[in-house]
Amino acid sequence: MKVYIVDYLGVHCGMHYYNDAFKRQLESIPGIQVSILSNYSDTDKEPFFLDQYRGAKWKKVLSLVKNYKRFFRFVGRHKSDCIIYLTYGNIIDLPFLWIVARSSRHVIDIHEAIGQDVDSNLRLKRMLKKIYSTRIKHVISHSKRTNDFLDEFQYCEERFEVPHFKYCFRKKYDLNKVGKDIREAVDDGKINVLFFGNINYNKGVDILLSSVNDLDDKVCERLNVIVAGKDFDGTCYKIKPLEGKPIHLILRHIEDDELIFLYQHIQFLALPYRKTSQSGVLEMAFYFKRPIIANDIPYFRKILSEFPSFGILVNGSYSAAIKQAISEYIPQQFFVEEEYQKYKYRPKLLAYDI
Repeated sequence: MKVYIVDYLGVHCGMHYYNDAFKRQLESIPGIQVSILSNYSDTDKEPFFLDQYRGAKWKKVLSLVKNYKRFFRFVGRHKSDCIIYLTYGNIIDLPFLWIVARSSRHVIDIHEAIGQDVDSNLRLKRMLKKIYSTRIKHVISHSKRTNDFLDEFQYCEERFEVPHFKYCFRKKYDLNKVGKDIREAVDDGKINVLFFGNINYNKGVDILLSSVNDLDDKVCERLNVIVAGKDFDGTCYKIKPLEGKPIHLILRHIEDDELIFLYQHIQFLALPYRKTSQSGVLEMAFYFKRPIIANDIPYFRKILSEFPSFGILVNGSYSAAIKQAISEYIPQQFFVEEEYQKYKYRPKLLAYDI
């Protein structure tokens, strides 16, 4: 059987790690051949989608229209194959969802049922409810938050609940491909705390920055905080780091070798999120055995209730949690081997009928 993983975001948001992990899971099932259709290529061929996030506005719009047309033709030619579409709950998703629903063997892998700023997208919510309740037959859900939305959408077809796929990629980096700003942000004499990924309000980077501003000098002497990633809505500029606070802002796209360098040189990953359905950033932390400092929201609460040695759940103030993390940082206290083996051998994707 041929299976196509369709992801229009791809390298724009670092989804190639997830796509590759998903492909490995599927290829472990006998008789399945998998291809990734994205704005990068997992073969020597050209990428399937044009990268709509580059260039002038007119060029982005034109690229998106061309992507819709190409995908429409592709689905028409591959109706007997399984097409798995990764959705993020954006307005851009609507035409893609209508197109992929033409295939009887479609599966929607839901990373966000609707964009995280739900209250300002009520019209989008109504449109997504309509398509899920009338057109979509098979979905993959990764969290309670997603299931709650599906229930609200009155979705009653086949639902597969699957853990976030474990990442597996190289752990070595080419130092020549690591920017000077990344190298200089790490302080090997201190406890390095990393906030990584695409930045927006719901990921709570302002909570992290405010918390560090509130820390006393004695704690800051042992601390080094790195914020690395694209700032899409200017969240980092809403809270100005106070003079003398150990904060490094690297607000740009982080390349693969730079990501590996950062994860290899930090002690904690900061996850001050306000809401999320899942987190590939968290999965990367676990892959590198880096404990997390996570806000008490359902997804992180579920993970740390199952694997408590993987980090600290913030029940009070985030600054207090940072103090706790620094005071308790003894490597062997985190990632207890029994728990890590349980995480490592979580059930793989089942060979359900696709």
